[in-house]
Amino acid sequence: MEMKQQYYSESGVGEAFTEYFSKIKKQVESELSKFVLTIPQKGLKSKIEYAVLSGGKRFRPFLVILSSESVGGKPSKVMPLAIAFELMHTSTLVHDDIIDQDEMRRGQPSLYKKTSMSEAILVGDALIALSVSLASPFGETILKDVAQSALELCDGEGMDLLDSLKTTTELVYFEKIRKKSASLCKSATYCGAIAGGGSPAEQLALAKFGESLGIAYQLRDDMLDFTVNRDLINLKDISNGRVTLPLIYCYSHSTPDEKKEIEKLQALIGKDPSSASEKASDIVQIVRRKGAFDYCERKVDEYITQAVTSVSVLKDTPYKAYLIEIAKTLRIWETA
Repeated sequence: MEMKQQYYSESGVGEAFTEYFSKIKKQVESELSKFVLTIPQKGLKSKIEYAVLSGGKRFRPFLVILSSESVGGKPSKVMPLAIAFELMHTSTLVHDDIIDQDEMRRGQPSLYKKTSMSEAILVGDALIALSVSLASPFGETILKDVAQSALELCDGEGMDLLDSLKTTTELVYFEKIRKKSASLCKSATYCGAIAGGGSPAEQLALAKFGESLGIAYQLRDDMLDFTVNRDLINLKDISNGRVTLPLIYCYSHSTPDEKKEIEKLQALIGKDPSSASEKASDIVQIVRRKGAFDYCERKVDEYITQAVTSVSVLKDTPYKAYLIEIAKTLRIWETA
């Protein structure tokens, strides 16, 4: 593995990957803009445009296209499927903002704050319908997988709502993020491989890649809510009472008195929003002392390694190198 990584680095794959990602993202942005113009429902059109064209990494459609190209497919043929995944992802963001009562999304008011909660729910529903419509020409297998990933995502979100510090184990956490976050990434790579004409072995390999990458992606996002280079940043998940791996690890390795202190701080966050940031910062300090960040970083590395290993069966092409590069560079990505 070290030799291969050195080869990819020496052959300039990092720069080539950056150029490739930029090119695909521009194509996706262009196709999204064109697609929004074709929506006939005038009452929803402007709101869908606000939700869809407000920025973002376009990570999931990129995975569809890259997976397709890695097995010999053409971007133009799978672009509608890529757009379908972005619409499905956007629908989850619209609904998540309502559930979490997040007022901002990518530096702009969330859709439900821009319009209303009722209108945002309708837009989220419409985005799911549009996603299904775009995916349907690609066949029953792909359509069923897209639907299944959406169901798993909802199940994972439901698990998230029921989380509690006392009952959520590491095993439950990983099952939750496998459903809530990794399911759509897994479906994107799997369906991209099918649409690109990949063999069953290639389809399975890319499905495993997408799931491992999606888990690592969410793990890193959960860590970012506590720290970036050991500096505190936003504390949304802690303030919302969400239970993520850093907190689970910390709590499970705490003494009874320390557990009571963490529970007390969490309770205060819920009762007194004005002091939420201060209390959340106290929790972060406890998490840091327990070595939870180092543990989570090791877990991210485990899943990145799984992702890289899973694509070993693919033919050696620049696109295989890009798959490996996206896994290797996950640590420096802003995941929001």
